[in-house]
Amino acid sequence: MTVNNGPISSRLLELQTLDQNIRRTRDRIDSFGPLLQEVEEPSVRLAGEAEVTATKVRELELEERRLRLAAEEKRVRVHRLEDRLNLVRTVQQEAAVQAELGLVRRALDQEEQEVVNLLDQIAKFQERLEGLQAAMDDARAAVEPRRNEILAEQEAAEAQVASMQLQRDSFAEGIDPRYRRVYDNLIRGGRRVAVAPMTADGACGSCFSVIPLQVQNEIRARAPLVLCEGCGVIVTGPAVDAEAESVSG
Repeated sequence: MTVNNGPISSRLLELQTLDQNIRRTRDRIDSFGPLLQEVEEPSVRLAGEAEVTATKVRELELEERRLRLAAEEKRVRVHRLEDRLNLVRTVQQEAAVQAELGLVRRALDQEEQEVVNLLDQIAKFQERLEGLQAAMDDARAAVEPRRNEILAEQEAAEAQVASMQLQRDSFAEGIDPRYRRVYDNLIRGGRRVAVAPMTADGACGSCFSVIPLQVQNEIRARAPLVLCEGCGVIVTGPAVDAEAESVSG
């Protein structure tokens, strides 16, 4: 609670309190992002590994299909060469066809063996993928309660900010726009504190520089708006407790 040194400065101090509460709640909302990332990290990591494995499976399957097509083309060539072998009339022609047939058959055998190897790799990667997907599902199920709790807290905080912002806007409408602009300009300038009560010994409550005695008297006499010469914040009357302490001392 503060001594009311004029309705303007005291209302600006209340406006600042509302803004600080909104800022703290928004900072809390921002903190939910890292919390969610931490909770979801195991399942996200497993999902990344699963995606890499699935990509590898797709690449191997494409290569396996390519080799199958290549092997099928070579089988067709083998059949044609075998047919040609039955039609040759000279030893030289037969030797040439046999040589080409041997090359094609060896290439065909090699590609068929590569297909077998690829199928074995695909089976292993698919087994790994199934294991990763099962582990990912288990990880998601394990963190789901905590994740839902964080999301519920985040949603509640966002609703609270919306309500506080409405309250703040309604309150701000009751302040003279001339003085509100001074406050808004200070806030937009990056200040966390735009309004500060004067201390009991006559110093600015923000930068703690001593305020000239005449200005102290103006503040205590409830001047509408006084800016600190040191830091530029709006200075209100001292807090009631501090004032009472000073008097009793």
